[in-house]
Amino acid sequence: MSLFKPWTRRKFMRNVAMSAGAAAMAGAPGKLAWSAQPVPPGKKLFNDVELRYFQDSNWLHAPLWLSPLLQKEAGVGIASRELYDGGDAMAKILPQLLTRKPRFDWVQYPSLFFGAFASTGQLEPLDAYYEKYDGTKDYLDWVMPAYREFYTKWDGVNYGVMLDGDIHILHYRQSYFDNPELQKKFSKRFQQDLTVPSTWPDFLKVTQFMTEELSKDGIYGTSMVVNPPNFGWGFWMDIAASAGVNYFDENMNPVINRGKAAESLDMYKEIIKFGPPGAEAMDIGTTIQRWQSGTDVMSVWWIDLAEFTVQQQGPEKAEDQRGAIVPGWVNDDGSITHRAISLWCRTASIPKNLPQDVKDAAFYFIYRMSHPDYSDHIVADPYCGSDPFGASHYTDMAAQYYIEPNRQRGVSDLWETNDGIFKTFETARNHLDAGLANVEVGYPQFFWEGAPEYADALGRNISKAISGELTSQQALDEAAEEWVKIAQKLGLDSQKAQYKNFIDGARALGYKI
Repeated sequence: MSLFKPWTRRKFMRNVAMSAGAAAMAGAPGKLAWSAQPVPPGKKLFNDVELRYFQDSNWLHAPLWLSPLLQKEAGVGIASRELYDGGDAMAKILPQLLTRKPRFDWVQYPSLFFGAFASTGQLEPLDAYYEKYDGTKDYLDWVMPAYREFYTKWDGVNYGVMLDGDIHILHYRQSYFDNPELQKKFSKRFQQDLTVPSTWPDFLKVTQFMTEELSKDGIYGTSMVVNPPNFGWGFWMDIAASAGVNYFDENMNPVINRGKAAESLDMYKEIIKFGPPGAEAMDIGTTIQRWQSGTDVMSVWWIDLAEFTVQQQGPEKAEDQRGAIVPGWVNDDGSITHRAISLWCRTASIPKNLPQDVKDAAFYFIYRMSHPDYSDHIVADPYCGSDPFGASHYTDMAAQYYIEPNRQRGVSDLWETNDGIFKTFETARNHLDAGLANVEVGYPQFFWEGAPEYADALGRNISKAISGELTSQQALDEAAEEWVKIAQKLGLDSQKAQYKNFIDGARALGYKI
C-alpha cells in the first residue's frame, strides 16, 4: 500500500476558506435552491419532537445540553437516553435495528461497528435528508476524509453522521527532552541529539534511554497498550501500517502476516521490554493512570489523553504535555512513512423502522450536532467525549475554544464546571497541530461485519508473541489462519463485498491496493 496522500496544511486551509465562502454564499438571500431549507431555519420545522437515543457510556453529555438549543432552533430535542457499554454495541443495538419498533430514534456507536450495521439494510439512507437542507454539500466536504470515507458511507451511500474523530498521536513530556543532562548523556551514547522521535527505531532508543536513566525514580520511557487484545492490536498497527502492512488483499486473503509485519511486531516487543513492571499485559486504564501521574516520558495514545489529563494534574505537569506525529519508518529515498490508526471513533445513525416524521427530526438533530455551528464547541468541551473530525476543528479559532468556557451551556449536576480544557493558547494549538498531522496519515480500523472477531484474533495472538509463547511470525500466521476461518464463517462473498468499502475509501484517499 502506498503513502496516504496527505491532507497538507496548505490544502487544509484552502479547504476551510473555500467551505466558509461557499457556506456564506449558500446562506445569502436569493441563493437558496428552491427545495432546500436554510440552516438554521428561522422557524419551527418540527412540532416540539422529543427523541429517544442510545449512546455508549463514555461519550458523555453533548446531546443533552444541545437539546434546548435545537428545540429553540427548530423544535426538536431529547426526551431520553439509554447508555450502554461501547463493547456491547452489537448486542444492544442490532436487535433494535431489526425490530419493527426500535427503542431509540437515533443511535451513537463506535465506528468499528458501522459496516456491520449498514450491511443489515436497517439503517436509514441519509442522502435524501441532506438534500433537504442548504449547504450540506459543504458540510460533507468539511468532514475530514479520513473519517468521511470509512465511517459514514457504505456502498457509496451515506448512512452515518460523524460525531467523534479518534486518532492516535505521540504524547510526550517536553521537560525531559529539554533537560541538559539527559541531552548530553543521550548524545554521547547514541551519537545523535535527543529529540522527539520521528521513527520507530529512534522511539525505541529514547524509550530504552529514559527507562535506564530514570526508572530508579519511577519514570519509564513509555507504556504501550497490550490489553484488552481487541484494542491492543491497534497500537501495534501504528507500527505495522507505517511499514506497509495491510489487513487483506482484494480477494480477502489475509496479508497481516506478510512483508514487514513480523519485523513490526518485533519492534513492538522491544519497546514493551523497556516499559514499567507489568508492561507485557499493560491495559488502557493503567496507561492513563501512568500518564496522569507523570511516570511516563512518552505515550502513543488517543488524542484526548492530554485533555483529560489536564483536569488531574497541576499546571506545571499539564503544560509540560506536548503532541507530535506518531513515529514511522524511513524509506529508501530518506522520507518517512507515518501511520496513525483512527481506532474507535463514533458515528450516529437512524433506524429504518421508524415513522417518517421521527426520522426527519432525528436527522436534523444529529446533523446539526455534527455541524461546525455546534461541534466546533463540543469537541473542545471536557464533558462531551468527541475529538475533532471536521476541517474547522483544527483552526486557530478552534484552539481558542479549548481555553474558554463553552458558550452553549452553563453548569449542572452532569457538567459541573465550564472553564475550558487548556490554560494557554500555545498548548491548545500544539494539541491540534499534533492531531492534524496524524489525521493526515490516518489509517482506518476494521469497520465491516466481523470486525470485533478479527480484532480479537489479531490481538490475542499478538499477546502470545509479547509473552514469548509464540514468535512474531508464528503469532501473525496464527492470526491469519483465524481470519480465514472468520471470513469463511461469515461468507466469503459477503466479506469481499463489504471489504470493498475499505478499498473504495482507501483509493479515494490515494492508497494503491
